[in-house]
Amino acid sequence: MNIVMHHTSQGMYKKNILSKSLNIEVLKSSVAILFIFFFLVIGSRFVGYFEQASEGLLDPNIILKVVVLRFPDFITLLIPFSFFLGVVVTISRMYAENEIYGYFSAGLSKNNLLKFLFPQAIAFFFSTLILSLFVAPYTKELSKDMLSVDSFQDQFESIKPNKIFMFNEGDGFIYSDKKNDDVLEGVTIFLSDGDSSSLILSDSMTFQNHGAELDLKFEDGKLHQGIFESKNQITSDFGKLKIPIDNDTSSLSGLSLSKLFDYSLKSSKSEFLWNISIPITIFILLLIGISISKVEPRQGRLSVFFPAIAIYIFYLSLLILTRDLIDGDNSLSQYYIWLTHLLFLFIGLFGLFWQDFLKPNIIFKKGYFPRIMLIIFIIFLFVWIVS
Repeated sequence: MNIVMHHTSQGMYKKNILSKSLNIEVLKSSVAILFIFFFLVIGSRFVGYFEQASEGLLDPNIILKVVVLRFPDFITLLIPFSFFLGVVVTISRMYAENEIYGYFSAGLSKNNLLKFLFPQAIAFFFSTLILSLFVAPYTKELSKDMLSVDSFQDQFESIKPNKIFMFNEGDGFIYSDKKNDDVLEGVTIFLSDGDSSSLILSDSMTFQNHGAELDLKFEDGKLHQGIFESKNQITSDFGKLKIPIDNDTSSLSGLSLSKLFDYSLKSSKSEFLWNISIPITIFILLLIGISISKVEPRQGRLSVFFPAIAIYIFYLSLLILTRDLIDGDNSLSQYYIWLTHLLFLFIGLFGLFWQDFLKPNIIFKKGYFPRIMLIIFIIFLFVWIVS
């Protein structure tokens, strides 16, 4: 018995095969890129933490636990980037090897490529959304709790001679020439409390912990009070001096982390908008990735790779900038981050649906468009960094 398949069924069967093939290639590229950049980030974090441990600022026994707790945070930021580059690398390779024209000969277009990859984008979106809203913030706080030093005694043990340790909130610092067990020698300590300030120069300093409060004990030194006030300056010599300090506010800050992965949240609103924005970029980057991936056969499959990275960096930089502008005083600042998404959504739609209109233009026909966009993005980044 001969079974004749209707041409409509044949077309659907062919589209299913092409859709499956495209999704597999994009997924393989995305996962490979994700692993590469993930290990690069992890390696850089290990280097940074071990450097802090060598300076006595961090217990080396907790480094592995801290890095593992940051895995969800790193993956959340890397998934959109990896998926974007996976789309660009896969489709540009198909153009370079003329494989894409097999899709077009089957009656498909760029819109069909978008439809084929949209389910995969949805899967990445929900994965990133769950990590961004529920998992990453929790594990990040756990890692911060492990990095933070709860008592002044622990920080006192980490103080090294000839290095300045700043108090939190910028309300003072401590410096010593030598350290013998629990005694600091040649101590200089600056304390600021609102409008008043004090500078203490002492031969030695110790402390006694009383739970909620601790006493700093100085011997043989000078006390300068009101050093920034011309009329109320007081200078006195002392043999022994005791200063009580609240143990909850006596912690010292010795760690500095990167702007991208570690930032001070100005409000819960800024945190929520940032956590929502990262998954949203997946759909917008999919549009941009499909629209910029076309290359001529002689250009090479990676000719759009660096422009794609520049576009992503520019996109993420604007999101970081608008995130930092969110505060409680300006009610309009919360909309800046959505304007950034709309801007890049327009860029993606423009490149995807206006491609036929751009073909007669020699700038786009000769493949100069990605280079021009790269130059423009670099200029914008330079101006933003300088400003």
